[in-house]
Amino acid sequence: MRRTVMVLMFLGYACAVIGVTVFPIAPHPESYYGGEPWWTMLHYIPFLVDAPSFILNILMFVPFGVLVPLLRPRADSYRRLFGLAAAASAGIELVQLIVMLTLGSRRTVDVNDLIANTAGALAGLLVLRLAIPHRKHRQRLGVSPARVD
Repeated sequence: MRRTVMVLMFLGYACAVIGVTVFPIAPHPESYYGGEPWWTMLHYIPFLVDAPSFILNILMFVPFGVLVPLLRPRADSYRRLFGLAAAASAGIELVQLIVMLTLGSRRTVDVNDLIANTAGALAGLLVLRLAIPHRKHRQRLGVSPARVD
């Protein structure tokens, strides 16, 4: 039962993140953009971002840093969680790029989102570790298949 609840929580969280980062897809005709090329929507200079956007991206990935280690006990390390969070965030940015190139939606693809999302996941793991300091207690709370009740 605990595993089902945790998986459902993670799926709900993932749907919310996709809803915020990908949807709505609002294609516009070329005339809407005033002739600006698509590559102007690529932001590849790190830390050149407004603070509210950066903070919101951090907050968006804090639940990732809490839920993933509970679902995958092997991800209960900063290095592994860093890789998973960076991959998930890069996946979101890639989807935004594909939607922009294929449908004309002008979502920005931003390296700062990748940095903020990854930092948010690491902050989530820190919160989890502060709330439940001992690894064996986190594993018992989590849904590890090797766990015995």
